[in-house]
Amino acid sequence: MSTPFPTLLPPPGPSVLSHPLPPSTSAPDPAIPPAFTEALSVRIAVYVDEQHCSLANEIDADDPRSWHWIVYASVSGPRSSHPSHVSNGHSSQPPDSALASEQRRPSGVKLPVATIRLVPAPHAPHPKPGSVDGVGGAWPAGELRSSRDVPTAMHDGHEPYVKLGRLATLKEYRGLGLGKLLVTTTLEWAARNVEALQPRGEGEGGGLEGEGVAREREGVAREEGWKGLVLVHAQRGVQGFWTGMGFTRDEGLGEWVEEGIVHVGMWRRLRVEGM
Repeated sequence: MSTPFPTLLPPPGPSVLSHPLPPSTSAPDPAIPPAFTEALSVRIAVYVDEQHCSLANEIDADDPRSWHWIVYASVSGPRSSHPSHVSNGHSSQPPDSALASEQRRPSGVKLPVATIRLVPAPHAPHPKPGSVDGVGGAWPAGELRSSRDVPTAMHDGHEPYVKLGRLATLKEYRGLGLGKLLVTTTLEWAARNVEALQPRGEGEGGGLEGEGVAREREGVAREEGWKGLVLVHAQRGVQGFWTGMGFTRDEGLGEWVEEGIVHVGMWRRLRVEGM
């Protein structure tokens, strides 16, 4: 199987908020794009089954407005002695576990194996350092103003940014560079599509704390415009991967816990077209 480039799913809209959890075996809602269900299957396998995160929290208010990418493994045939595999365009042998999985699948199966999403501005305020699932913690400088984040040495607390998240690769397909492929593809797309990532109206601030805050932060984002700033709330254990992708940890954001996992904030600035 050979799939050199991920598949893009534009923002799927509010229908995905009614997606059954776990995914149902019955006929799917025709309003929900099949690609979203496929991305969700990868996320559940990694975050819920492996990392024991809450299934109920896997779909959130950012999913309808996010751009999603999915990498598929296209199986060429059962029990093939030398199958091709998902890669960044270079042929090499998949791990033994992935090969065994491929050989059990019938010819022509397109298997989703990795995914990521890109969330446009605006966003809810950063979690407070020391907080656990949004509870507790504190900023050294006090509480947030509703229209901005606490300034740090890397972010003025005002400039709009996009956010990468839900990066996941099935265990059997790790070690093939799919995470790097997804991040690179997503960032390259963002740099070429600045206009598509600009906030355009009310209701785009999924996940914000209250309707009034959402409108205020949307107004700020529209006025400022996105200029290439990218954030990731990275699990501390994979901070090195994100460093290798050009991101730098923001010590001013501290550390916090989500779903039992310690997270840190990391930034990267892109050179975007037209700026």
